Amino acid sequence: MINWFMEQTLSLSMVCLAILLLHRFLLSKLGAHYTYFMWISVPLFVFADLLQMILPQHFSWFGSSNGVSVIEQYYVLANDTVALSAGLLDQRYLPYLYAAVVALLVINIVMEYANLQRLINDAKPLEVSSSKLKVLVHSQIESPMLAGFFTPSILVPDSFMQLDDCQQQAIIQHEMYHYQRGDLWINILAYGLTVLFWFNPLMWLSYRRFRQDQELSCDAQVTADMKTQAKIAYSKTLLAYSQHAPLSMLHTPYGDKTILKERILQMKKQHGKSTLALIGMTLVIGMSAFMFNQQALAGDNLKAKTNTDAMAMPVIRIEPSYPIDAAKEGLNGYVQMIFDISPAGKVSNVRVMKSAPKKMFDASAVEALEQWQYQTSADGFKDVQVQLDYVIHQPEKSVERITVN
Repeated sequence: MINWFMEQTLSLSMVCLAILLLHRFLLSKLGAHYTYFMWISVPLFVFADLLQMILPQHFSWFGSSNGVSVIEQYYVLANDTVALSAGLLDQRYLPYLYAAVVALLVINIVMEYANLQRLINDAKPLEVSSSKLKVLVHSQIESPMLAGFFTPSILVPDSFMQLDDCQQQAIIQHEMYHYQRGDLWINILAYGLTVLFWFNPLMWLSYRRFRQDQELSCDAQVTADMKTQAKIAYSKTLLAYSQHAPLSMLHTPYGDKTILKERILQMKKQHGKSTLALIGMTLVIGMSAFMFNQQALAGDNLKAKTNTDAMAMPVIRIEPSYPIDAAKEGLNGYVQMIFDISPAGKVSNVRVMKSAPKKMFDASAVEALEQWQYQTSADGFKDVQVQLDYVIHQPEKSVERITVN
């Protein structure tokens, strides 16, 4: 699992960095709609890799090698029966640190959800004939927003009533477009993906830019057919609410002072959008994601052909415990095993081929090997062999190791 996260972090970092670096160019040439749509490449890259892990036989376009004949040997020392190496110690505790941070982020969003529901329940209904959703007004709301997953509502501050009809209609249309596009659910997906890769700062930067592009896209939709005076009024409304818009995962804040200038400038550049173009972009990005992951798999397979040892090396190796009885009696020994590796790198079907003393170290060796993690591959591996040498003390280099053919 750690290996998968590292591989995905590299891929997603490349994708996010490319969009962030090219963002200004994309926005000026493609417009807000298509720039916002480019962010679909982030979940598509993850989905493509997961799909190829689950169904590797359907996506092995470059061929693969699944035979490993080289046997790997490892020492199991009596004085290290509990402790792992420094690297393995780090890897053992990493999942706990990862889970703790994820739990904190989940708790944060649950608390935010509870607070938002309280605001919705305490808000007063406001009659707005042009809105298909309930419009609620609350004194503690500082910026218009769409909130609520199963029964969405548009929340507005008290100052909403002071706007003229044109400005009110523009705000309602803006939030309605969020609703029609399903942005609340999209935001949860984006935030969930960011939480999974919380340790990658590029994911947080990308999430913020994604949410800002979401607002730019809504502005472009609402102002597409507006006259100059209407756009000026819309800009003044943005300015009025731009000081009170903290980024939230559970609602769509109307104002955002960090991109106020960018939003106003974008209203002068109308690029339009095409459904066929969006479908075409989805197909191109999807195919690119699959091809990118296939190239990575092809590189792994090339290594398998030129360096079988590298493919047979584990990325996470749990050290077996040295049997207490064997340690007390001063017994050395070995266990030679054969097993399979799934495309996801999981060990299965472990069988003992040879061992000495007979049965002394078998259970310890099998229990540890079943927890090992290998790097992912297109088709996995069959009949991989490994030998664990149980020794009381680290032998001198001049002493020949136990080797079984």
